[in-house]
Amino acid sequence: MKTRQRKVDVENIQIDHGIVFRNYGLETQKLLAPIRGGSTFKVERTIRQIEFDGQGGKTKGTEVIDDENATISAKTLNASLETLSLALPGASLTKDSTSGEITKIESSNLGLISDDNYDDNITMFCKTLKGDYLKITIYDAMADNGLEFAAVQKAEGEIQLDFAAHHSYENETKTIYSIEKIQSITYEESLKTV
Repeated sequence: MKTRQRKVDVENIQIDHGIVFRNYGLETQKLLAPIRGGSTFKVERTIRQIEFDGQGGKTKGTEVIDDENATISAKTLNASLETLSLALPGASLTKDSTSGEITKIESSNLGLISDDNYDDNITMFCKTLKGDYLKITIYDAMADNGLEFAAVQKAEGEIQLDFAAHHSYENETKTIYSIEKIQSITYEESLKTV
C-alpha cells in the first residue's frame, strides 16, 4: 500500500516549464511565447477570524473568506507592440487599416478601462511526471502590473506580465479561477503567438 502511494505521489511531480495561452479554446486563442523562467499561478486570500470573548485562538467554523484574487505571471521575450500593449491596458492604440496590427502605442487619458482590454481567460498548462497536465485558468484577466522594458547589451529584453483575474460586479458567484487535470493539450497547428 505504501509503495503504491509513493508511486502515485511521484507521478504527480510537476516537470517542465508552463505553457501560457490567452483565450484558450476560443477563436481568439494565442500562445504567449517565447517565455523565460516558466510561469506562475498565485491565489491570495484574506481570511477573517470572527473574534469573540473566551476564544482561545483560531476557531473552526468562525473563519470567513473576505476576498480572493488570482494571477498568472510570465516573463516573455516577445517585444511586439501587441505584447507591450498587454502590459498597458487602456493605452491609445493605432492599428494598420489593412492588417489590424498595432503600429503605435500612446498614453491615454486617465479613467475607466474598457472591457476589450480583458481576456476571457489566461490558461497555463504544466506537465506531470505521469504525462498528463494541470490546466490552470483565470477568467476576465488583464495584466495590470504596468510595463518595465530594458534594452541591454548582450541580453534580451524581458516583459513581465502579471495577469490578474477579475470578479464580476454583475455576478458575485462567477468563478475567477479553475484547476483541473487533463490528458493532453489541444490547439490549432496554425496557432498565432503573442
